[in-house]
Amino acid sequence: MTRKISAQQSGRAKRFALHFPVYFRELDSSTWMEGTTENISYTGVLFHSPSPLALESTLEIRLQVTVAADGKDPAEIRGKGVVVRMEQRDVPQIPVALAVAMRDCRIVRRPPMGGTSVGNA
Repeated sequence: MTRKISAQQSGRAKRFALHFPVYFRELDSSTWMEGTTENISYTGVLFHSPSPLALESTLEIRLQVTVAADGKDPAEIRGKGVVVRMEQRDVPQIPVALAVAMRDCRIVRRPPMGGTSVGNA
């Protein structure tokens, strides 16, 4: 059962049910938290969080994705976003889902072991 804490906006972008690891932290924090995406659109991401965050919190986000069909070309989507909705869940393993409006995103290909990363806009 999902209980919404804020109203959803109308005219939303199409969501894609993609499940990737996500790492996030508030801008003033040095501690990264880990979650899993529930769905992604071109405007934002909904992901599971181990703890709630305040609405309008600004986050730094790293989504780990695979950009090749064989899974051998890993990349990260890095960006900033703002928490626009929080959904309380009735599942102990997934207490909260956070909807984050994304901005300032870029794709960073992760190099083979021992290399350096190359950023792509």
